[in-house]
Amino acid sequence: MATSVVLLAGLFIAQCLSQDFHGGLMTFMPVRRNQDGTVLMSFVYKESYGAQCQHRFSWVCNTGDCGQTVFSEVGVADEDTCELGLWCQSEGYTLRNSSSDKPYSLWESGCCWASNVDGVSNWTLITYIDGGTRSDTQYMNRPPVITIIPTIRIPQNCSSTLQFLTYDADGDSVACRYTMRPDCESCNQRPDFFLDEQNCDLFLNGSSSLGMHVFDMVVEDYPTETITLSYNDGETSVRNPGSMPLSQLPLQFSIQIDPPLESCTPGDVIPQFLSPTPAQGDVLYTVIGSPFQFTVRAQAASSAIYDFQISGPLNMTKTFHSYSPGIAEMEVNWEAQDPDLHKYVPFCFTAETNISQSEMRCFVVIVIKSTLQEGEAEVFCSQNTISITLKKSAMKDLEVADLRLKDSSCSLTSNESYIMATVSMNSCGTELEDTGDYIVFKNELYSVEDPDSVITRKRFVRIPFSCSYPKVAHVMASFKTYKSDFVFTESAFGSFSYSFDFYTDNTFTTKNATSTYPLEVQLMDMVFLGISAYSSLPRIQLFVESCKATPDDNPDNPMYYDIIKNGCIEDQTVVVYESNDTQFNFEIEVFKFNGGYNEVYISCIVILCEIGSPNSRCSQGCIQKPVLRRRRQASVETERHYISQGPLHFKPASQNSDPSGHGSKSVSITSKYTMAFVGLFLITILMLAGVMVYKAKARKHKAISQNALLSNTGLGG
Repeated sequence: MATSVVLLAGLFIAQCLSQDFHGGLMTFMPVRRNQDGTVLMSFVYKESYGAQCQHRFSWVCNTGDCGQTVFSEVGVADEDTCELGLWCQSEGYTLRNSSSDKPYSLWESGCCWASNVDGVSNWTLITYIDGGTRSDTQYMNRPPVITIIPTIRIPQNCSSTLQFLTYDADGDSVACRYTMRPDCESCNQRPDFFLDEQNCDLFLNGSSSLGMHVFDMVVEDYPTETITLSYNDGETSVRNPGSMPLSQLPLQFSIQIDPPLESCTPGDVIPQFLSPTPAQGDVLYTVIGSPFQFTVRAQAASSAIYDFQISGPLNMTKTFHSYSPGIAEMEVNWEAQDPDLHKYVPFCFTAETNISQSEMRCFVVIVIKSTLQEGEAEVFCSQNTISITLKKSAMKDLEVADLRLKDSSCSLTSNESYIMATVSMNSCGTELEDTGDYIVFKNELYSVEDPDSVITRKRFVRIPFSCSYPKVAHVMASFKTYKSDFVFTESAFGSFSYSFDFYTDNTFTTKNATSTYPLEVQLMDMVFLGISAYSSLPRIQLFVESCKATPDDNPDNPMYYDIIKNGCIEDQTVVVYESNDTQFNFEIEVFKFNGGYNEVYISCIVILCEIGSPNSRCSQGCIQKPVLRRRRQASVETERHYISQGPLHFKPASQNSDPSGHGSKSVSITSKYTMAFVGLFLITILMLAGVMVYKAKARKHKAISQNALLSNTGLGG
């Protein structure tokens, strides 16, 4: 009898665990093409569960020559260690050697999803692989890099945007779409969720039903121009933009819609990330055998952060620290090994409280094999720029073309002895960090490798540089408020710049002086903004693709308000004034963010185009619903660049009593208001009396005129 009870209990536990599936995914990367014609591919897959991890995926061959598994390992990547047991994610890694480079697919299926409002039970994941050689890179296709945290939680009353990591090493266009499920047609019909397929963003409008929602999607990459795939047997396959994908990756996940919260403001109940947390979409580097470390910091003033979820590689470790008030930190350490060489390793993370979860952020780490050298440089800090100078003699194996700033569109210069770069405080990827007593502006120089090259003889160099300015210094007024010109350099357009200013009126002739920043405003005031482009090229056109407002100087703040989006006016108070090709002037009625915020910053994305080019973004104008990613033609338009200005600061409400609390002064103010009111009342009475006298005289004059007219015509009595 006891044995039967134990068996039944074990069966019950197994059934419960089998019904706790939260999602899964797979991605891959070509390793090498062997001399005998075989192709070695590495595969990474994730299994997400609730309370306890499982290792259920085996991946069988679905179509084509899938080859043989030559290596395999699996383990727990991250799990919730507290009593809540909200998440667990395992990672598997396999190597497959195939005798053919022709397309094939791997398949995985099972049961059962955790209880969900969609009523979905079974799941199926299919990965499509193509080992053909691309005509543009002369290498096998590298699919998008994807991952996702195991458990996503969103309050029912909070609108949210889920940004998927879709980094593509080949620079292909990446798209996300729902998988067509014959057993769940309603899974793709979601009025409360909107999937931006071309940008791989999922929008939630804050009206979803409580409970778990299941998402079955695929991530695909398409070439930006027509290419040819060549195979060992001599056959070829042509791939056009937006037609047949180069690869297809499964991405399945669930979203738990939790009960409403009192506040949806990040940093209050919902955690908000703080510096030095990596930004969404960052691309970082690490070297085999060298420790890679990053820190995630978050704050929730009205709830306690107890842990961080993280989706990353197997052998990473994380350390949790809790500070006050409401600040927590996670330190992540990972060391890449030889099998990780040339991999693109994704990380995604969130901050967790008992009742809420932060936004999900993701970035990519590229693994290289070089000697990491923390380079030395001479740095010059001026009022508005940072300059760095490197001696060529200290790095004989590197040239200017081998080095990049954080914003790769910004170029470096050199002479016979030095490599030089100058960046402004708000361009070329320069980041701002508030350390309390100082404002620190940071950037970084690093060397890049040819990803298609099997070997390298150059060192990897990373040279971080920064300038610190005390907050109490008078010069800091220009850093904390007014933004100077934004300068960029691109090969086809040379050096060009933008200015972004507030003007005193709608003539756009007088700018607000820099000493007046932050600009004090009141609600329903009209403010006048002007953007100008400066370039030595004669036929250029400025296009403002978007403008948005944020409550702080972070354009990526999840709290924002669209003013212009995709070239379309979103705010009904905006008036755009006619101007020349390199200027954009508009006015908008002042507003503020709810939640006690007293400042508004404006950030815009701007582009320069060659005038008359029919394929440029400028010629497209307003696009209500972008449907396809377009390939930028570097010869006719620049990259998108962020510029920002502000802040607008709201004047404090006027007071009817003296803050010192002296009664006599309070009475004096009241008396002034009373006398003013009486005066206005008397003036009004006199004006009304004047109007009445005037009307009476007018009627009398009119009667006299009519009598005179009658007399002149001989009809009068």
